[in-house]
Amino acid sequence: MKKIVISLLLVLCLAATVLGGCSSGDTNTDKEKITDNNDTTKDNTSDDKVSKDTPTEVKIWTWSPISRTMDKMIKAFNENNPDIKVTYTNYNFSPEYLSALAAGAGSNSLPDIIGLQPGSFTQQYKEYLIDLGSYAENSWGENWENNFYKINSNQIQLGNAEGDNNKYIMPCESQIINIWYNTRIFDELDLSVPKTWDELKSVSKKLTDNGYAPLYFGGADGWQHVNVFQMLAHQMVPIDKVQDGTVKWTDPKMLKAMEAFKDMFDSGIMQVGSLSNHAYPDGVNLFTAGKVGMMALGSWWLQEYTAPKRVGAVENWDFDNFYLPSYEDGGQVSPPVGGIDFGYGITKDCKNPEAAWRVIEAFSAGVGIQAAINDLNNLPAYKGIIPEGDIPEKVKNQSMTYAELLDSAYNQRIGEPSIENALQNALSGVAAGQLSPMEALEAIQEEQDKVSNK
Repeated sequence: MKKIVISLLLVLCLAATVLGGCSSGDTNTDKEKITDNNDTTKDNTSDDKVSKDTPTEVKIWTWSPISRTMDKMIKAFNENNPDIKVTYTNYNFSPEYLSALAAGAGSNSLPDIIGLQPGSFTQQYKEYLIDLGSYAENSWGENWENNFYKINSNQIQLGNAEGDNNKYIMPCESQIINIWYNTRIFDELDLSVPKTWDELKSVSKKLTDNGYAPLYFGGADGWQHVNVFQMLAHQMVPIDKVQDGTVKWTDPKMLKAMEAFKDMFDSGIMQVGSLSNHAYPDGVNLFTAGKVGMMALGSWWLQEYTAPKRVGAVENWDFDNFYLPSYEDGGQVSPPVGGIDFGYGITKDCKNPEAAWRVIEAFSAGVGIQAAINDLNNLPAYKGIIPEGDIPEKVKNQSMTYAELLDSAYNQRIGEPSIENALQNALSGVAAGQLSPMEALEAIQEEQDKVSNK
């Protein structure tokens, strides 16, 4: 117990120092800042089995999806499951959600379901979670993992120790990360999507010279650092080969990726002052207002179209996406990188795991996730779910094109919490000019060696 609480306090310290008081954590996690209901009390009075006479309450804590989407998911679920009442608390990821989970874990007062990302985040909480494997098999059959896109099924057990076959998390939504750009601004300045690194620098300079932010970077958010670096690293070597020790962090290919990351700041690809900026809400507000040329986001950006109030750039959908060009001449363009955006786990504090599973089942593969995908919140993790409703073909096609990449996408997530922390610290140091690329990689490798020698 002390170990997990100490670990989480370290994460919170990292969030304060590296993220400047903000986060998919993603980690992609801080995609929208939300504070709804702050009732985090736990009611443990319900029966062990789902009652058909009195609704069984299932409580969820999460930072994702955004509030309007979660409301639609719960409404769809409740219409089909009147015997279960879903209540939830939606937090800002950092520090509110991290603090709430740390406090709940330390006092044995976690809710029935908690939102998680695969890998390092799930590993921090696995001792508080039940195995979902038998529930999934009962719902979807013996080969149930095949129902999920390959990158998602591969990430369910990411970071598990050897011999630990438990499924602590069930995927709900997926994502692909890349660069989005404003097509109207590109047309106005006669710019083309950059195909080479030099073209990326040229496009960024022209945007800056004309009063636009070039590639807007929320440098106060750790997930932005990790996402951009992942795009670059996968140009050189799959990140999984570094995580499993096949390739060292200090390998020349990884050094090249870290040098590319540094060059984005040195050459003006990123906006001036980027390290003090947040992606949400600062960057996205400027992006939707037509003040930003490019931004490192991902498939979740499509949710802007279904927002209740759409500004002109969103109403007209002046957005398209591309993948970072190769840093090396003749090298590989950044491949699609992503996987599980978020999923849910059932805690050991839950008194009605059968009821909680029915919620997760619907949110992963039933009416709940269909409502989320109709809201363009992100991509499904479960195959066969496509956006429905009054959505322009252009926007719907962008969503479906993303989903088609999920069986071949490269893994985005870091499996070990301490490696995630070391990576964020290293990237922040390089971006700020406090660490050389090799010094940063040596620090990550040092932490990798500690993990390997445990």
